[in-house]
Amino acid sequence: MKDILEMRKLHGGCPVMIADIPRPIMKEIGLWTKECRKIKDHPLAELKAHENAGYLAMDDVKYNSYQVSVPKRLIDESFWLAWTVRLAAKYWGNGKPNRAFRLCDYPGHFDGYDVWANFAYKGDQNPRHTHHGNISGVIYYQNHDHPTVFEQTGDVYHGKNGTMVMFPSNTLHYVVEQKSKKERITYAFNLEIFEK
Repeated sequence: MKDILEMRKLHGGCPVMIADIPRPIMKEIGLWTKECRKIKDHPLAELKAHENAGYLAMDDVKYNSYQVSVPKRLIDESFWLAWTVRLAAKYWGNGKPNRAFRLCDYPGHFDGYDVWANFAYKGDQNPRHTHHGNISGVIYYQNHDHPTVFEQTGDVYHGKNGTMVMFPSNTLHYVVEQKSKKERITYAFNLEIFEK
């Protein structure tokens, strides 16, 4: 059986690591997509919009058509969370146990965990930005070869469906304007390292 905790570097000097998402976890993410789409299509969807640099930036420009946090119960019940935390500990842990890594959490807020879906269409993009936390990532669920650019190293990842990238949260990156009419669905997340 293939090592499910295997990651590879995007490029020699680039801090971005890529993992192939195990098939059972892709099925979980498919359920996330159905639930997030229900929220997106709800008449009150804007109340639950996940607002950050990729959705509604400080310049009041809307960059993605819709972003919404994945319902917390789906994350709590997932194998994705255990897999991702173990990857973070293995590649960024420096000897720390996996319990030192946690999703950024907003108890009592509609965002819940810092794991959100990006629904993008023709004309959408993500401006240059970094993330909150220590380790961040992007899940490419339905991407159509649309690139993410990691500006500091000049590296580009075309986001093969069924892959996930992880990188230090301060890694500057952006997504160029989408030319395709096809729906693009990605997920992003932020982990924190808790020191005892």
